[in-house]
Amino acid sequence: MKTRITELLGIKYPIIQAGMSYVSYVPLVAAVSNAGGLGILSASEQTPEELRINIRKLKSLTSNPFGVNLVPYMPRYKDLVQVILDEEVPVFSHGLGNPFKLLDIKKSANMIFMPTVGTVRQAIMMEKEGADALIVHGFEGGGHVGYIASTVLVPKVAENVKLPIAASGGFCDGKGLVAALALGAEGIAMGSRFAFTQESPIHPDAKAAALKAREKDAVVSNRYDGLRLRSIPGNKMIHYRGWWSRPWEVIPSLLSMKNVSETSFGDLIRILKELKKYNTPLIQFMCGIEKVGSTLEGGEVANGIIPSGQVVGRIYDVPTCQELIQRITNEAEEVMELLKANF
Repeated sequence: MKTRITELLGIKYPIIQAGMSYVSYVPLVAAVSNAGGLGILSASEQTPEELRINIRKLKSLTSNPFGVNLVPYMPRYKDLVQVILDEEVPVFSHGLGNPFKLLDIKKSANMIFMPTVGTVRQAIMMEKEGADALIVHGFEGGGHVGYIASTVLVPKVAENVKLPIAASGGFCDGKGLVAALALGAEGIAMGSRFAFTQESPIHPDAKAAALKAREKDAVVSNRYDGLRLRSIPGNKMIHYRGWWSRPWEVIPSLLSMKNVSETSFGDLIRILKELKKYNTPLIQFMCGIEKVGSTLEGGEVANGIIPSGQVVGRIYDVPTCQELIQRITNEAEEVMELLKANF
């Protein structure tokens, strides 16, 4: 199955695993890339030194292309970007802007820059600023989302840019892949579907809770980390109002973030300024990150949140990445043959 996405990225199938905090670690990324898709490592929760080690570990585990994902409000952002450049990562997946413009640096000649966008305006801007491809993230998706559904956003972006695009938000199977191609995309990027695979590091209790959840359970709220986050809240989090309703959690969350990333208080001030662009309080952001981590890593489901898209309502099993990618491509081919026969 060849598209401009497979040709550009050098992958067998037009299937991308989205970068996800506490999920997109080395075993998952390697499994996806080895199965013929594009695995993307999350640089979040890592120090620059840890990121360098994990990039090199990935290179030892797969000879296929992979990417690294980063957003500008992460601690030691500039250092993390430098590691990505130094290690000559094949694909740089970035959210919320252009790292090369933000830091006034040049992109490596052989690096593919593939930012995520949530509006047509962002897509056009990223194309003008030198993006090689785009991940177009619709409202149905998990994690941080915008306001426009994939079925509206994807074709509008495809009509307004010349870059190859991967549709994200609401995709989990072969039917979705064919639908994305019909909408003008040339591949799909999936977060939730890959989050609930055997190679995913998510705690078994969190996986079990997600499998029981339906599409209506994945809701958008800015109460958790201060940004528009789609997630499945635990029973004790449904009526959560914000950090001020649980002040005893603030200091542990701030210290945890600082210790894990080995960041300075000066860098925390930089993060505060970055988050102000989105009207997001630093304290709430830190508390939200801690909640996500304790849920996905520690299995604290009742008092936590599981970032997930509405597509969770169509996820019923926990396959290997190899099984999942093969299933998707086989189904897509069957659907396309059926469409040809009937139309």
